[in-house]
Amino acid sequence: MNHIEQDLRQKIIDTTKTLLDEVEDIEKITIRQIAKRANVGIGLINYHFKSKNNLLSIAIGDVMKQTITKFTKNDNYYYMEPVAKLKTLLKELCELVRNNEKLTHFMMLQEITQGSMQAPLYIVPLLREIFGEQNNDIQLRIAALQIIQPIQISGLNTDAFYMYSGIDMTNSEQRNRFIDTLIDNLLLNQKER
Repeated sequence: MNHIEQDLRQKIIDTTKTLLDEVEDIEKITIRQIAKRANVGIGLINYHFKSKNNLLSIAIGDVMKQTITKFTKNDNYYYMEPVAKLKTLLKELCELVRNNEKLTHFMMLQEITQGSMQAPLYIVPLLREIFGEQNNDIQLRIAALQIIQPIQISGLNTDAFYMYSGIDMTNSEQRNRFIDTLIDNLLLNQKER
């Protein structure tokens, strides 16, 4: 992809992110709307993204990446121990989810139903920091899934998760305690191996 195509692709993603901020119902966003706002043809959007859902997933994923990047560039981040970094990052992401439920609910559904495994990959570097050479790449990816999937499930249906666990994911104190327990359990299981 040449520089002009990359710029157009990014313009489409940025336009989509702007529309996501403006609408209440993500499903009402149309390719035609995005094309008009970005001043590009519908065919160009279909060429680069194949479907509206792919484009929306990429735009929402971009928001998540920006949050992770912002967090990791924070000066306090460098002085944290790896476990504290992971817990804090997950808490920040959960807060983002709570503040943008319409976006993240859509993205989580897409990720789970379409088989995308991008979310767990974001935390693999932190897990590598925690476990060092003790675990290989496959073990780290499985550990990342063990962390991310319960968080995704709890976010998809907070009422059902509450009925199952007694944890109210809309309550930040309970949500933070859940994340701490999730990570502590993972670390405990790793020590027992």
